Amino acid sequence: MTSQTASAAAPRFSIVVLTYARDEVLETMLASLAELLPGRRDYEVVLVDNNADERDRSLMLTRFPNQQYVRSAFNKGVIARNDGMDAARGEIIILLDDDVFVQTPQFLDVFDRLFSENAALGVVTIRKLDHQTMRTKRETIPHTRKDVDLEAPFKTFRFVGGCLGFRAQVHHDLKGFSQEFFYGLEEIEYSYRVIEAGWEILYSPDVLAIEYEHPGGRRPTVEVQTMRLTNKFIISHIHMPFPQILVNYTLFPIYISLMQRGQVRIGKAVGDYLRWLQRPQRTRRRPIGARAQAYIRACRGSIWK
Repeated sequence: MTSQTASAAAPRFSIVVLTYARDEVLETMLASLAELLPGRRDYEVVLVDNNADERDRSLMLTRFPNQQYVRSAFNKGVIARNDGMDAARGEIIILLDDDVFVQTPQFLDVFDRLFSENAALGVVTIRKLDHQTMRTKRETIPHTRKDVDLEAPFKTFRFVGGCLGFRAQVHHDLKGFSQEFFYGLEEIEYSYRVIEAGWEILYSPDVLAIEYEHPGGRRPTVEVQTMRLTNKFIISHIHMPFPQILVNYTLFPIYISLMQRGQVRIGKAVGDYLRWLQRPQRTRRRPIGARAQAYIRACRGSIWK
């Protein structure tokens, strides 16, 4: 179900918010977002409701001049973002999680400038801080190197969720997030397709956001990390070239077990991956080509990771 309250003219920006089991923090985040955009009418907010209850959350959008409410009626997982991106009318789509608070008042203008300056730019990933440490978590650094300077912009080959900007044309061309994943590392899979299609990805510290990692709707850590490892195997199978895929299969389980310190079930992840391989309708292998590999190297990235 989709409802819309918007002007006839398409806005420049569409802010797509996916929510599930986080009503209190969602209300606060939307209020904070509205305070950043006083008097502006060049954007719309598209709220994608993954909750299965009967509550009408479109009432949370009345503070915005242009709005759309997309109701899933059940928890579809991360691919529900596609529903919001399909409904979006703007040329620039901002994906914003329901527990991520943007801190930059002119963030829409920053996205506008970056996309306007580079016609090849497909995605902008931003600086995101953990609310407890006020630092960027290692796993949310959008690069295989974790010593990159997060104070300066850099061209990269992957993006992370929370708050990021898409050129709408990228979504229309590539058809959104993969149907293979309910949750976990879906941005990395999409990143492979973005660079394979010839688009660039930019990290910009000029937009700052704070992530609260609200516990609502979250599964236990072991389950989440195991799911992420399964997804990593699947992503590698689909997109990673030979022979790097062999290194990934060998070293990544060791790496993740050391990093997560017992919070991942490697045997289950491998079993789930092998069961995925037996599915007749699964996504077939399509490793990135020489141009995308050269792009990763030019960004000083590691292909095997």
